[in-house]
Amino acid sequence: MMTKRLTLTGTIVISIALAASGCGSQTNSVSSNAPETKTKANESNTPVTLKVFQNGAEISDDDFKLLFSDPVKKKYPHITLEITRPGKDVTLNSLLAAREVPDLLLTPNSGILGLKQLDLLTDITPYVKSSGLNLSRFQSVAIDAVKSEKGELYGLPYAMQFNALYYNKDLFDKFGKSYPKDGMTWEEAVELARQLTQQDGGVQYRGLDPASSYVMSFPYSLTYVDGGTDKAGMNNDKWKQVFELTKTILTIPGNVQPSLEPSAAASGNLFIKEKNVAMLASTNLIAQIGSAANTVNWDIAQYPSYKDKPNISGKLDSHNIIVSKTTSHPEAAMKVMEVVTSDEVQLTSARKTARMSPLTSDEPKKQFGVEVPYLKGKNVQSLFKSSVSPSPVYSVYESDGKKIGQQAFRDYAADKIDLNTALRQADEEINRVISTKK
Repeated sequence: MMTKRLTLTGTIVISIALAASGCGSQTNSVSSNAPETKTKANESNTPVTLKVFQNGAEISDDDFKLLFSDPVKKKYPHITLEITRPGKDVTLNSLLAAREVPDLLLTPNSGILGLKQLDLLTDITPYVKSSGLNLSRFQSVAIDAVKSEKGELYGLPYAMQFNALYYNKDLFDKFGKSYPKDGMTWEEAVELARQLTQQDGGVQYRGLDPASSYVMSFPYSLTYVDGGTDKAGMNNDKWKQVFELTKTILTIPGNVQPSLEPSAAASGNLFIKEKNVAMLASTNLIAQIGSAANTVNWDIAQYPSYKDKPNISGKLDSHNIIVSKTTSHPEAAMKVMEVVTSDEVQLTSARKTARMSPLTSDEPKKQFGVEVPYLKGKNVQSLFKSSVSPSPVYSVYESDGKKIGQQAFRDYAADKIDLNTALRQADEEINRVISTKK
């Protein structure tokens, strides 16, 4: 998994103008044939400190030490890693403006386009070939997400997100229902939700929280904005299907969410604190739920499937390590990538931090979370019964479209507007906003 701080992240939009003033004027850019232009520092074991910037792919200090700095230092004593995280006065934009571009960036695949807009990406294929790094060790869907349409490889994945069906065992016991089983369709999950949505002792119990229509759209790899055209992409049959199913769940009498279209984390908090939700179909919330004080008596099952997408739990959402185009130490940066994606570190990651590995190896799956106390006895192998659909092509306007699209769902779910009108007007509003920004 990733820890509870590893949340789904939308497309990072960064201005091209800043790119021109920040990194465009750098003089030490790395060309695609950089292996032939090594510097003396690159070739030797001269001590080097590499700056790492957390560009949305959040990681704790402890996990960075465990999975990055310590194993790198163990294999390559001359390499030291320093991580910088975004804050009130620290952003990637501010670093670019100060000409302090990091050597490495940690980013979700949805954030790669923003880095491309800043001309921070470089094709690492020559380095991969010269280092002998075997890309066939990785799941192809994860590698494809860090490639350009021309086949340029921008980085390597080191972890993947997932969806799961979390459930409160006490509520199933209370109402005499069997626990959710792996392999359920959404129709089966909805029927089970109807049976568990009831009032008892003055408390309204909800059978199923779908998190949001946004999360429900993941198996179809839908976007609010078409990344290929920068045009709105909501007025279609798949978004209609997602909106209809999400509303069907929320209009089960007594099952309405306190807030329509909340964030996944907000739904997780309700599941933990209110203890009146029987099932929560959401993103990677294992650490949020498992490590919470006074948490529910919980377990997990395989995320429900659409009938036309059997055993597909979501879209590819990976965390990746990217070599900055402007680094003066490309070979050292590649050594870091080699270590972080090694079999040894990936197994440690799976065992100790419950991150899902992008490698094809079975060992990280078999040993997933074995050293995480709150996962003892949990049905974690259900996570590996599903796969993910490919990453969509993102637009720099995706976050703008998401705000409009989620409001459209709220209006539709509240019966303020019919479905066809909601999607049509959402597309019109998204295109209007994009046109003003262009």
